[in-house]
This record gives sequence, C-alpha cells and structure tokens, in this order.
Amino acid sequence: MAENIRSIEDILKELFCGKDAALEKYARVRNTEYEMNLWRRYGLPLSEVSSAAKVYFSKRFLGGARISSAEIATLDEGFLRLNHAVNDGCHGRCLRLVEELNQALVNVGLETITDIESFLYWLTYDNTVVQDEYGEDVLEPGFSFPIRVFHDKENRKDFWREIHYLLKEGKMMSMQSVGKVVLFKRKNCVSLKKGS
Repeated sequence: MAENIRSIEDILKELFCGKDAALEKYARVRNTEYEMNLWRRYGLPLSEVSSAAKVYFSKRFLGGARISSAEIATLDEGFLRLNHAVNDGCHGRCLRLVEELNQALVNVGLETITDIESFLYWLTYDNTVVQDEYGEDVLEPGFSFPIRVFHDKENRKDFWREIHYLLKEGKMMSMQSVGKVVLFKRKNCVSLKKGS
C-alpha cells in the first residue's frame, strides 16, 4: 500500500499550487455558491453580486448562458451542478488528497489531520461575521444576510508559504503545527515598513 502513496510534496503541490490547485478550485466553487445564493435566496440585485462569481457560474454551470436571461429550469440545473461541485466534486477531490496526505504523513512519522473538514473549511471558506458594538451581527442594509469577511485566500497563501519554506529545507511538520506557525506569525509579527 505504501508504494502507491505519492510524496508529501507532490500531494501538497496538487492541493495548493497553481490555478488548478484542488483547494483553489474548491474555494472558488464555495465562494461562487455563497455569492449566487445572496442573489437567489436573499434578493441581492444581480448587479451587486461579484462579477467573478457571475462569470464563473455562467461559464461552468450554465453552459455560457446569461444569468439574467436564463430560464428558471436552466438556473435550477445550474445550481444543482454547483451544489454537486461544492459537496461532492471539488470537495471529494480535496478529501481524497488529504486522506492520501495523511497516509504519507504517517509514513514519515508525523501526526495526521484528524479533523479533515475543519482543515478544508479553514483553507476554502473561513470567514467571520461582522458584528456591532453590542455583539450583534451586522446585516447588509435592506437585506437579511449578515456581512461576512472571508479569510480563506489569506489562509491558503500563508499556509503554502510555510509549507514551501519547509519543503525547500527538505523538512516537514504536521499540518496542525504549520497552522500554529501561521497563526503565531499573524498575531505576533509587526511590520517595519513605514505607513503599514
């Protein structure tokens, strides 16, 4: 079985590197679903939905049809395909890669990722809801959805930076330890650049 497991580096590159990176694709479909649901479920005007999400949804899930002129059945089918990508397709690929990564980590004596879903969430959908001074969620004016600030892109970038450094040194640590390094640096590093 161990002979079939790729190297940690190869698996991590497939997860993190390039526009076809598994985590990048998963984050993109999750973000597209979030943005399109603001329009579909909460009535946010289509003009206020992220342009990137609209273009991606149209090209990938509607066969290039314009969202504003697509028939209801076409939209419904597009949302079904998007839901499949979020819950099965892109998620399934990431899940398989992390399970493979876990086996590769075991093979070198490192701790595995025990909560895979939390790991994937942090790297593809991590967000905080904006709250007011009373701790209440701030809602988008005129709508009933909370305003969210997404952190997943920064998480992927910082996580990969630490992984890349370790790989260059010919070393590796558990993914939990990499995450702790990322969070430690965020909390404790200050910028020495003027105006920052």
